[in-house]
Amino acid sequence: MKYKIIKIGASWCGPCRVLDNKLKGFNRCEITKYDVDDMDDELLDKFKVRNVPVTLILDENDNEIAKWVGLFDVNELETKLDELENA
Repeated sequence: MKYKIIKIGASWCGPCRVLDNKLKGFNRCEITKYDVDDMDDELLDKFKVRNVPVTLILDENDNEIAKWVGLFDVNELETKLDELENA
């Protein structure tokens, strides 16, 4: 199964910029980035975005598999993808 990674942040958000820098070296799969100020409410509601940054792993049908709110260790993303691929 192929997974998608979505990162929702904002240009004015310090933690979002820090997370962007941490994700720069992440080459395992493509990360699609969205600015919360440019998103429609329907998508924000779908993923229950109340704070930024938000990082999501989605399945091929855009169902949420995992979610991180705020800064997190990018190794957690690697570990979760390993778990999903080896399940």
